[in-house]
Amino acid sequence: MESPSTTREESAPYFSCTRLNSTTFVIHERDKWEEHPFIYVKICDDPPVVVLSDTGCGGGRLDHPNFGNLRDFIETYPIPENGETPLNPRKSNGELSRTYSIICTHCHYDHILGLNHFPAACSRVIASSHDKSFIEQKLPEHSLCESVGVPVPDYTVSIWAKDFEKIYSSPSLNLQILHTPGHTPDELAFYDQNERHLFVGDSFYERVANDKSYEQAIIFPKEGNFIHYMQSLEKMLTFVNVRNAEAHKHPVKIGCGHVTSSVDGRDILLAVKELFLTIIAGKVPIVKTEEKRGEEFVFWKEVGDPRFSVAAPKRLMLDARKAMGFGA
Repeated sequence: MESPSTTREESAPYFSCTRLNSTTFVIHERDKWEEHPFIYVKICDDPPVVVLSDTGCGGGRLDHPNFGNLRDFIETYPIPENGETPLNPRKSNGELSRTYSIICTHCHYDHILGLNHFPAACSRVIASSHDKSFIEQKLPEHSLCESVGVPVPDYTVSIWAKDFEKIYSSPSLNLQILHTPGHTPDELAFYDQNERHLFVGDSFYERVANDKSYEQAIIFPKEGNFIHYMQSLEKMLTFVNVRNAEAHKHPVKIGCGHVTSSVDGRDILLAVKELFLTIIAGKVPIVKTEEKRGEEFVFWKEVGDPRFSVAAPKRLMLDARKAMGFGA
């Protein structure tokens, strides 16, 4: 995170929820690490399933109003934009109205800690098959759970999704996976064809929250890779351009894992691509340097009030500069 948020209102809900489109809601979690993850919830009746994009940090403080874990919130908390009913209300006998499919955009702690509340009996977990070993080996380190001092949730991946694989294909639910390594080796995006919304996890997001209460840089861990990242940006841009060329359809929108839930897809992809080309060329100021996980970790931020900022090991930029021929 670029800078800590301002002191939060104690009366503010730990989870808040708004409607994103006709079938999807976005939950904002105000966690103790101030990661502010966005959790997307798509509701479908045929098949009866709730598709989650990640599960956030797992819950809040016991003394916080509206404390609870994510599953309890989804199943019991009345949502004003859903007719004052929960997103997945339990039946009178306690059974679920719909089961869960959880798409893990990547394995960082602020996206997987809530998995503990969704047992295998009521859910399936979907992750990228691009680099299975990143999840299967050294998960405490790769998830950053080790860095923040929390145990890794106990979960098993049900489906290792292939690149461009359709994990659902029906008139009411049509979702396609894209492998988008760069932020992490296991990063993925997925496209909701019916709503024309592409969800990109932590590949990028804007700097300042809509209510101006916090800022976040696009952060890369030491396992990131700017070269793969640029390739993934180009891949997503091509994907969006092809869909935007479809007749009589509205342009594809993008939802991110933090800060940004619905923006023009082509516009933000072009802006992020240009930013990273400028960073790799050495034309964006480094405003802060520190050591993190044994490496020089730097913050890039353009002068003024830029749309984005970036934080990453400096090595990632230097490797990309050499590979792309930018010179010293």
